[in-house]
Amino acid sequence: MGCIVALKAYKAARWFRIRAYGLFRRVIPIPLSVDQQEFLQANATFWRALSNGNEGGDRAGYVLVPVENHPIICMSDASFASIVARAKHLRMLFLVNAQPTSVAARLLESYPDATLVYRRGWRYLFVKLLALLPALRAYRKIKTPADLLHFRVDGVRFGDAIYDAVLAGGYATVNAIDRRVLWTLWEFYFLRLVIEDVIGRYPIRTAVLAHLVGLPGSTISRHLLRHGIEVLSRVGSHQILIKRYRSLVDVGIYPAKPERGYFELMMANEDGSILRPAEEYIERRFDHDVDDVAAGLAFNAAKRTFSDRQSFCAQYGLDVRKPVVFVMLHAFNDYPHSHFARPMIFQDYYHWFMRTLQIAKITDDVNWIFKDHPAAWFYPTKDLHVEALFAQNRYNHIRFLRSDADFNARSLRHLAHAVLTCIGTAGLEYATVGIPCVLGGESAYSGFGFTIEPEDEHEYEACLKNIRALKPLSGAQVKAAKIVAYFYFCILQGAVYHFCPYFSDDEVSKWNKASDNRLWRLLVAQLRNEQHVDLMRRQAGRLSDFILDPSWTQYVDLEKFPFLRPSVPARSFGG
Repeated sequence: MGCIVALKAYKAARWFRIRAYGLFRRVIPIPLSVDQQEFLQANATFWRALSNGNEGGDRAGYVLVPVENHPIICMSDASFASIVARAKHLRMLFLVNAQPTSVAARLLESYPDATLVYRRGWRYLFVKLLALLPALRAYRKIKTPADLLHFRVDGVRFGDAIYDAVLAGGYATVNAIDRRVLWTLWEFYFLRLVIEDVIGRYPIRTAVLAHLVGLPGSTISRHLLRHGIEVLSRVGSHQILIKRYRSLVDVGIYPAKPERGYFELMMANEDGSILRPAEEYIERRFDHDVDDVAAGLAFNAAKRTFSDRQSFCAQYGLDVRKPVVFVMLHAFNDYPHSHFARPMIFQDYYHWFMRTLQIAKITDDVNWIFKDHPAAWFYPTKDLHVEALFAQNRYNHIRFLRSDADFNARSLRHLAHAVLTCIGTAGLEYATVGIPCVLGGESAYSGFGFTIEPEDEHEYEACLKNIRALKPLSGAQVKAAKIVAYFYFCILQGAVYHFCPYFSDDEVSKWNKASDNRLWRLLVAQLRNEQHVDLMRRQAGRLSDFILDPSWTQYVDLEKFPFLRPSVPARSFGG
């Protein structure tokens, strides 16, 4: 009893300290480091110089930037938005999820003509309380997870984003409409009231967002599009991927999915000048010779590669006469619905997994390997422990591979008869070597003719029960897979963003104080290096060509990949 009282007292004291510190920081700013102070001055100088002679237009409109918490994303969004503002003769409007005294807020003030609106400011304290009323009304109407997924406001779909936001709290599935849903609805309605207020107060012409998934990104972007405001999705740090969204019809178009014009142009090439570098990149990817955190985890050279089915089946006690099917599990709470317009076949990744396991148990003419997501440790779930679920496995034709198993995923090209996933890149990677993939929903590479895409659960079940009969992909299908993989993994990630210093994907995901200090030092060094400043100026011009042409909707670096130029509107580069 004494321990319980002590624990409650500790939690109460901790809550009080956090709130007291928050109130303190509303008044007393966090001191800027020397590097941050130097960045503030150098950044303001750079943008003033870049804007010289480009002050035309009435500059009455704004480019909106909802500020992300990660410093790399925050600064990359801000610099790109400043390029947008310069090109379109707009002013910058930052929607900040912090206090005016925060480091981020003061650094953002170094951008020209910047106005900052604070989600945590005094203006929205009452709005937060006001948002509870519509949240409660919606909560009473939503009875089942299916109701939640179909939830709409003003005819716009938001249920997918709200469902995924619940999962992001550390859950594999939504099995009941409970207080998790209520709190998420409350936050959704708060964000809705904030963005509607901002749209009403400021003439926003365009917006820059790093994420269109997640509750803030989904809510803000869809409300902007509902009002006819263009949204530019900017993904990446030292690499830049840009996708233009013009209306609600565009919601659910994956920013990294190759547009049809690019794909068809690359497929039509017959001299090998595109296919050869595509094949070289794919081999380097399998060899983990690329800077990609997912490839690094999957194709870890320190782990064992199986080059034949016999040795693999002997290692795991499987019947070598049976083909091997790999089920590539997902990070269960990694936004299963918000990426794509077409709904998943199943309620979520968890239900896809459980139904696949049920079918596997009764389909014993193949070996089923359920492979955990390589970054499963990064997406823990409170309601599912996959390894524990397989601990009682009594089926001789089913095995589970942990994420830390001594197994290099490169082995699949030698072992797999087929691959199962929903949106995982494994389905694309192994299609490049002829292995068929069965999808449980829309993906970044579906619709190009080399994936198997069941329409519903019944068709999915029939496909799995007859999966032994699947044939390897044809030569044309393999070529299509290679082209899509080259575009998705290499071309889109090949546009180097000179406004952001290089940090590996692993460093970005494991950000710490040392990373933060290094970021500001490198930013200052860039802004003081005349050669690098010249690269930034020239890139601002190239990006402006994209920004000013509404018919160019997916940015590619035409200097690095000139063969894609015929797919880009001629007026975008002075043609």
